[in-house]
Amino acid sequence: MQTAPTKITFFEWLTPLVASGKKVITIRDESESHYVPGTRVDVHTLEQDTYVCQIDILAVEKIGFDDINEEHAAQEFIPLEELKPLIREIYPNDEDFYVISYSLVEGSAK
Repeated sequence: MQTAPTKITFFEWLTPLVASGKKVITIRDESESHYVPGTRVDVHTLEQDTYVCQIDILAVEKIGFDDINEEHAAQEFIPLEELKPLIREIYPNDEDFYVISYSLVEGSAK
């Protein structure tokens, strides 16, 4: 059995949104879908692997690309017209994704 991941990375430009509690979901492909609700993970920057804060995983839900909507964009804290092209840029050939909902662990930001 696979153990729950203890770390997640975000693009550096997104980490202030995570650390402020404004960004409360991330949309990932299947290879990054193995987070477990009820676990706490460390947030690091993708580029430098710098520690940012901790988050508690709340839920992991499968979603199709066409089902990504304004509510997801609000939770991502990115306008929908920017979010969908960004997802396409990162995952050009995927149609199935996973919405990972999380909450900021207060006081964990560096």
